[in-house]
Amino acid sequence: NLSGVLLGLLSAGLAVAGALIGLRRGAPGGHRDEGGPLPWLRRLQSGHIGDYVAWTVAGMALLTVLAAW
Repeated sequence: NLSGVLLGLLSAGLAVAGALIGLRRGAPGGHRDEGGPLPWLRRLQSGHIGDYVAWTVAGMALLTVLAAW
């Protein structure tokens, strides 16, 4: 189905873009949070296990909404 292929390509493209942004910013712990793309998003993730659980639940909820839509 064409919409599935297009969504897959969009997901892959966004993943590659995110990886390139992460590589450009340098290693974790050595980065400067002086702005760049979405600096507020970096502040939402502190690295604690609860953050990972919260982001996983939020992602699953978003996928559920998109699948039901």
